[in-house]
Amino acid sequence: MTPAGAMMTAAFCITALFGLNMYKTTLYQVMALSLFLLLVSAVLSLMPFRPRLRLRHILPVYGTVGEKIVYSIEITNLGLKPEKGIILYEDPADPRPDLNTLLTRKEPYEHLRNAWDRKTLYYRWAWLVLKSGKARLRPIKLPDLPPGETIRVTSDFVPNYRGYLHFTGVTLARPDILGLFMRNFRIQKAEKLLILPRRYPLEPPDLTSRRQYHPGGVNLASSIGNSDEFMSLRYYRPGDPLHNIHWRTFARTGELVIKEFEDEFFVRYALVLDTFVRPERERVFEEAVSIAASYIASMDPHDAILDLVLGGHEMYAFSSGRGLGGSEKMLEILSCVESCQDKTVLELKPVLESGLKKISGAILIFSGWSRDHEEICRIIHEALVPAFVIVLAEDARQKETIVRETGDSPYPVRVVQIGAVSEELSIP
Repeated sequence: MTPAGAMMTAAFCITALFGLNMYKTTLYQVMALSLFLLLVSAVLSLMPFRPRLRLRHILPVYGTVGEKIVYSIEITNLGLKPEKGIILYEDPADPRPDLNTLLTRKEPYEHLRNAWDRKTLYYRWAWLVLKSGKARLRPIKLPDLPPGETIRVTSDFVPNYRGYLHFTGVTLARPDILGLFMRNFRIQKAEKLLILPRRYPLEPPDLTSRRQYHPGGVNLASSIGNSDEFMSLRYYRPGDPLHNIHWRTFARTGELVIKEFEDEFFVRYALVLDTFVRPERERVFEEAVSIAASYIASMDPHDAILDLVLGGHEMYAFSSGRGLGGSEKMLEILSCVESCQDKTVLELKPVLESGLKKISGAILIFSGWSRDHEEICRIIHEALVPAFVIVLAEDARQKETIVRETGDSPYPVRVVQIGAVSEELSIP
């Protein structure tokens, strides 16, 4: 329905409410006229509308939450007549949540709403639809399309949530003769665009770290540290790995010779993200993800290897750096990570204990503070690993409470209030 059709429908409803009594008012004439126009327009909108068009989206590699994304659409008219007055609507994937998600996933600060809003679940539904849809896409009014020619139109939108924005196609609409209803034609074409978390201009903290020994690390570290050259050559002994044979010497002398390498030492950081957050603290979790993405984007992959440690239904550790690829994969992981409500941060304990000997320093991003978080800090402190601890607070009152509770922490704890991350974490 077009805006004119919506106005005509409103006119019909109002006149139907006040004009049913034909002996006291003549509003029934307006009611009858508006109803007749709506019925005629609805019938006309059923006429076939099949333009022969070919479309191609030109999307950026990725977008960022809160930043405008500009993209283009190439449209080719394959027909023999010009196409005029077409409006293009993007068709994102269905954002409606399933019943289980609607009943279990709470809106942030839902407990502050009145009883009626909590029972009807309308605001929760609207929030879930917006979160799943990532952004609001506006319609695009196309210029006239001459036959056989290609035009390019641009549009933009601002994403509100991170993750993949899935397109299922486009809907081409043209108003009928009366301009009250649209005649639609849908073109299916699946595409997707990655929306990265919001990032702040943060500098990595100075952890005064030192290089650690990694047995067999030459395959991981590439040319980091002392792994560029070998120490010496010696004769082959049974059990030596075949890939260490010096084949040039074998070709010249006919004897098997093995390359002996130096021990591999290089810098390796761990970025620990606390994903164990209650649903009502969704904003805190989103800020934690943004801080993690900010540090990953700002670290130089040529200087060190970075491990991202996070949890969900299972524990995960991902690495990036020289010899392991860039940070793009980690940012993609952070774009799609979800909070976990049925476990605690202690689930990360086995992963940390198994890899602390290789870690030169750690950045810990906590969405709150409890004895479980203290235990994680204690484990890292006992391993003599320098760490930088960030704890997020929802408001100034909670921030003061966390500052008092973290006074005995083995590490200096930076308590950051959401909404002021860039100011409180900036390093002079």
